[in-house]
Amino acid sequence: MEDSPRRAVQTSPPGESAGIRRFRRRVFARLLTIFLVMLAATLAAVWFTERVAGSRTVVLAVAAITGLIASILLALLGSGRLGRGARDLVNVIEPESLSHGQERAHETSDRLFSEIIRSWQNAAQILEEGRAEKRDEARRNYQALTELIRMVSKAVDERAAYLRGHSERVAHYAAAIAEKLGLDERQVEQIHLASLLHDIGTLGIEDYLVTKDAPLAPDEFEIVKAHTVKGAAILRPIELLHDLIPGVELHHESLDGMGYPYGLKGDEIPLMARVIAVADSFDAMTTPRPYQAAMNSEYVLEIMKRLAGTRYDPAVVNALTALVRSGAVDVKPVRVPASFRKRRPMMETA
Repeated sequence: MEDSPRRAVQTSPPGESAGIRRFRRRVFARLLTIFLVMLAATLAAVWFTERVAGSRTVVLAVAAITGLIASILLALLGSGRLGRGARDLVNVIEPESLSHGQERAHETSDRLFSEIIRSWQNAAQILEEGRAEKRDEARRNYQALTELIRMVSKAVDERAAYLRGHSERVAHYAAAIAEKLGLDERQVEQIHLASLLHDIGTLGIEDYLVTKDAPLAPDEFEIVKAHTVKGAAILRPIELLHDLIPGVELHHESLDGMGYPYGLKGDEIPLMARVIAVADSFDAMTTPRPYQAAMNSEYVLEIMKRLAGTRYDPAVVNALTALVRSGAVDVKPVRVPASFRKRRPMMETA
């Protein structure tokens, strides 16, 4: 019983829609009318000429001239009406607004095109509804993706007490810098998301290195440096996140070529990575770390200004400086983790 509807659909013969059949009938009726009018005019001219002149040569000449004149007049009238109908159809199709097109559809008076216009409006309405549904679905998927990215960034930062909130702050600084630089909304959002994930590669670094409360040894630092390429490797299988990879993989590159992982120089480094580099360094220096105390934001800006052109992009540093000094970016003090507090020697606690 379940297969019978499918068989009915498959065996039904293909045919034209009712609208197309009506259009063909109307075109046929108009062409037939033109032909009959032209024929009637020619016959009337022949009959009248025979009654008056009686000469076969004159009759043929009059018939030819009459047919030609009738054809020209009818062609002019027919083309004028077709032109107006086609213009009405274009006026309905052309507007970007569907409601505007519907208003124009009611203005057409040519029955030849009325069916086409109605069919177009129905198809456009269906397409618009489908597009709206796709937009809503894409918006929901994007919101879910951004929430997932935030969750991942928080999970990454929770591995060590001193990193708590780091990715959120870097993302906030980087997005503000991108806006200050005049980047469009899409670029700002990409930089914001890439900043949230810029340290995702630390998931591939051993816990004892990430959570270490003391400065890293040179060989340990070489291991930690791999977090950039590890982060890119994590994102690469996810096609939707490919645009974020430059910010994740290259945010430790330096304009003078002394950065890592590839030693890129100047404009070889994408703007996204240059923005995140400044935001990342700014947060790292203004928050307590195992290897240093938190620094005053003005002092940090002076350091970054001195390094502009060698380590950092000068335009990005200038944008951050303007944001901080105008109060557009608020640098809140971060509580020092308990593990950073100076401990007394074991013999003194005994």
